[in-house]
Amino acid sequence: MSLSLFRRLLLAVLLLVTIWTLFGPSGFGEELLSLSLASLLPAPASPGPPLALPRLLISNPQACGGPGPPPFLLILVCTAPEHLNQRNAIRGSWGAIREARGFRVQTLFLLGEPLGQHLPDLASESAAQEDIVQASFQDSYRNLTLKTLSGLNWVNKYCPMARYVLKTDDDVYVNVPELVSELIQRGGPSERWQKGREPQEEPTAVHQEHRGQTVPLLYLGRLHWRVNPIRTPGSRHHVSEELWPETWGPFPPYASGTGYVLSASAVQLILRVASQAPRLPLEDVFVGVSARRGGLAPTHCVKLAGATHYPLDRCCYGKFLITSHKVDPWKMQEAWRLVSGLDGQRTEPLCSWLQGLLGILRCRFIAWLSSS
Repeated sequence: MSLSLFRRLLLAVLLLVTIWTLFGPSGFGEELLSLSLASLLPAPASPGPPLALPRLLISNPQACGGPGPPPFLLILVCTAPEHLNQRNAIRGSWGAIREARGFRVQTLFLLGEPLGQHLPDLASESAAQEDIVQASFQDSYRNLTLKTLSGLNWVNKYCPMARYVLKTDDDVYVNVPELVSELIQRGGPSERWQKGREPQEEPTAVHQEHRGQTVPLLYLGRLHWRVNPIRTPGSRHHVSEELWPETWGPFPPYASGTGYVLSASAVQLILRVASQAPRLPLEDVFVGVSARRGGLAPTHCVKLAGATHYPLDRCCYGKFLITSHKVDPWKMQEAWRLVSGLDGQRTEPLCSWLQGLLGILRCRFIAWLSSS
């Protein structure tokens, strides 16, 4: 092969890789495009009446308390009552992280009431683990909107000082340190003021300004664009014509329910307008619709995987991905050992120089190979 032909082939490969990175599924082009959504929003709707939500059976009001600063990041994991193995896998892996990049992190599980005759002992589990919030509704897929709203309402009532909230599911692996880093970067200098620690010296003007500062609006996730409602009766994704008329067209852009981040101010905004939004059974769509009504556009993030499952890989799970979907309890623990080491102390680099150079593109390519 001549040198000139080799150069042409190399140039063509680089061009294809660049185009795929920018405009392929979940590419960086989507992140740039999502920044224009704010200019297309209608005028914010007026606040609605207070939400009528089910009472809490396990309220866990002290979960965000304790000494030191409030949580920088609060993670709400939607889980089913019978999914004890999933909860324990999270508790024994990324859910055990209490501090990342110097900031406090808290993980809680959201549940409804179990169905059937074999009822798990959630009261004993809650007493032992102190990480459960349960509300009085039947726990089912079609009640995920109710579950999520109950969780956000709990945050607003019992943990309003948490700066960010990640809503995710119990089959998602979360790279907590990288998520905190992403939020620090997107929050700008105000997030880096003291690494989330209480100052030992007399508070300065910068500290006082931070304490009284409102967290900027942020709704961050893996965006879905122009999704039409499914009308198939019996489908768990079914949305009736009454809830979403055909004349309304597709749903507005929304973040995948497998993992999205809301700032504290975004949580409050959604709760203010949620009572006037159609009560869609698809919680991620409902949050997107409510955010739009409140004048908040979602922002796409390529590191949040959405529904994509990534095969286990130390570099991807430990460095470049924030979430990966469809991870069972055994894979959850295996991924944790892969990233943190057998004794929880990693001694080798997560990525080689080449893996680090290719970054998220390499992870997406591995996922594509696994699914093809």
